Amino acid sequence: MKQLIVLFILFVGAPVFACDEACKRAKAEADNNIKFASFLTAKYCADTTKGFVLREIKSLQSYRDQKLPIPHKGHRGGVKNIRVFILQRKDWLAECDQYLELTGQGRAFNDKETTDKIFGTMTSLADELKKVMLTPQKPDENLDAIVTPALTQFDLLFDQLESHKLLMQRKGKL
Repeated sequence: MKQLIVLFILFVGAPVFACDEACKRAKAEADNNIKFASFLTAKYCADTTKGFVLREIKSLQSYRDQKLPIPHKGHRGGVKNIRVFILQRKDWLAECDQYLELTGQGRAFNDKETTDKIFGTMTSLADELKKVMLTPQKPDENLDAIVTPALTQFDLLFDQLESHKLLMQRKGKL
């Protein structure tokens, strides 16, 4: 009989002792002397990552395929906007990654290795786009040589995100 009472108390009382999102947030803020933005939650971060992997990557793919080869010689106007877009998304995802890691809820892209690879590729891509942007225009320039490193970084990013997407689909998270 005593065992039943103890089991009952454990099952009924367990949720009281569990650490929910607010508890994890407060603990992480205190332990790391940091204040998280009020909008940061595990759900927000999951939605932000999922949105990048599923939707925003399509606009980057479209840009890479249609605009980056620079069909009109010398026009590089969209490069700056795409570079800013990539850096902005990286900042958002990095903020989420820090929140998830410090609250013990995982990483933005499943694990440290994958997250670091994707962030590194995003930084390299932004650097290559900056080079395209800052390369002086010349009448006899070889546009292929100028944009090929950026195209390579785009392809690497797409491959990494596709691998992450497939892994998440196998886990039933996408």
